[in-house]
Amino acid sequence: MKRMVAVLVVLAGVFVVSAVAFGALPKKGGTYVGDIKASPFTMHINIGVNPAGTKLAHFTYLCGTGRAPTSVFGIPIDRTGHFKYTKMTGSVVVWKMAGRFLSATRAFVSLNSVACGGSKGSTTITLKA
Repeated sequence: MKRMVAVLVVLAGVFVVSAVAFGALPKKGGTYVGDIKASPFTMHINIGVNPAGTKLAHFTYLCGTGRAPTSVFGIPIDRTGHFKYTKMTGSVVVWKMAGRFLSATRAFVSLNSVACGGSKGSTTITLKA
């Protein structure tokens, strides 16, 4: 009996670790929006997921006001719901971002942008209704 309980406890632990490791996947075709409150500029984030749910159709951030938005397309989403991108000019990192889907309706994004006055920060963005 003790052995059976021990096996069940181990299996339950494996399932919990697996669920955490695999994370969440986005809503296919969804658009997520939010703001990173950073200094000197707030950065507005807008990401779209492709219909298959395997790539960010677009990742766009707007740095303050009066500047053109920065967009990239086709960033892969791994099977655990994570994504990342680094924009470089030569060997200099201009900006980089990383994120993960917390659920089908929320994603966590971290952004560091030298091009936006050194603004950096993170936020949870939500599915646009």
